[in-house]
Amino acid sequence: MSVYAALPSPEREAQTRLDQVFAQAFSSDLELAYWHVDRLCLHLCFHVANECGLLKTHAEPLPDIAARVGVAPDAVYLVRAILDILCEEGVARCTPEGFCRVRQCPNDDSERMQREARAACPAASPIFEMIERCHGRAVDFVTGRRAGVSVVFERGDVRLWERLHTADRVMSIYADLVPPALEAIARPGMRLLEVGGGVAAVLRRCLPMLERLGYENYAFTDVGQSFVQAAQRVYAGIERMSFAKLNLDLPLRSQDVPSEGFDVVIAVNVLHVLRILSFSLRELHTTLRLRGYLLIAEGSPPGRSRRWRLDVVFAFLRGWWDVSPEPPWRQSPGFLWPSQWKGALMAAGYDPVRALPGEEWFRGPCRGGVVLARKPAG
Repeated sequence: MSVYAALPSPEREAQTRLDQVFAQAFSSDLELAYWHVDRLCLHLCFHVANECGLLKTHAEPLPDIAARVGVAPDAVYLVRAILDILCEEGVARCTPEGFCRVRQCPNDDSERMQREARAACPAASPIFEMIERCHGRAVDFVTGRRAGVSVVFERGDVRLWERLHTADRVMSIYADLVPPALEAIARPGMRLLEVGGGVAAVLRRCLPMLERLGYENYAFTDVGQSFVQAAQRVYAGIERMSFAKLNLDLPLRSQDVPSEGFDVVIAVNVLHVLRILSFSLRELHTTLRLRGYLLIAEGSPPGRSRRWRLDVVFAFLRGWWDVSPEPPWRQSPGFLWPSQWKGALMAAGYDPVRALPGEEWFRGPCRGGVVLARKPAG
C-alpha cells in the first residue's frame, strides 16, 4: 500500500504551511529586486541593439536582420527577445513587414545601474552579476564568437550558477518553497526522486527534515553529469541516497527508472525546459506510485503579453528556448502560468492538481509558486 493511503487533505496542510513562506518570498523587496533586474536587462538590450545595429528606420523581417548582422543560429532567440522588448518600450515597432526603429535607442548605462542595484538589493547580487556577465559577452554571443554555455558557465565555473540557485533573492526562492510543501505530504518510508537537481539547492534544504521523518531512498538526478558528480561528492556518505544522470526528454524506463517506484517526484524550475511537455509529464506520472505526488516549484511570467526581462539572460542557454509549443498550455518558451501547469498536468493524468498560492494571490506580476499534482488511486 502507498504511504499516502490515509492522508487527510495534505494539499490543505501544504497551503497552511506555505502561507507565511509566500508572504516572505513574494514581498516588496522581491519587487524592488525585479525593478533593478528589469532595468539592467533593458540596458543589455540597448547595448546589443546599438553595438550590432539591429534596427533601421525601415522595417526588416527577423531573418533579414539576422543575415545583415551575422546572428549565430543559437542567438536568434535572444535577438527576437531583444526586439520584442524594444517594441514594448516604444523604441521599436513590429509591423507585418518586420521590425523598425521608432526612436533612437538610448545609450547603455548598465555600469551605473549595477552599482545602484547592488547597493539597494545586496541579496540579489548573484542575479545582477549574471546579467553583467551576459551583458559583457552578449555581442560575441550574438555574432557567434562565443557559445552561450561558455558565457553562463565561464571557463566551466559553476560557482555563480550555484549562488544564483542557493542564495539569490530572485532565483533561490523556489527551492525555499519545497521544504514546507514536502513536509505537508511527507510520511516515513517514502521513496523520492528529484529531477533537474542541479546544484542540490533543494536537497540541501530538505535533507534535515527527511532524516527526521525517516525516508527509504532519495534519488538525485540531473541531465548534467557534472551536477550529479558534484552532489555525489558531497552526499554520497549518506545512506539511502542514489545519484544518476537522467534526461527527461527520453523514455524513463530506458534509463532504468522504475514504474510506480516513487512516492514523490520533486522538480524545481526545470520542467519548463522539457522539449515535449506532455510526453515528459506522462513519463513522470508512470514513475509515481498510486496517490503519489509530483511537487513542482516554478517561476511564472510577468504578464500574458509581456516578455520576462530575464529572458535575455536565460536565452544564452539552448535548453531555455529549444522546446516545442503545445497550445493551450505552452504557447512559447519559458515559464508557464500556474493555470497552464494545472491544465497540462490534468491532461497528463494527474488529479487533483493544486497551484499554490495561485494567480489570484498576486496583486502585481505573477511570480509562480508551488504546484502539487497527485496520481489518482486508480
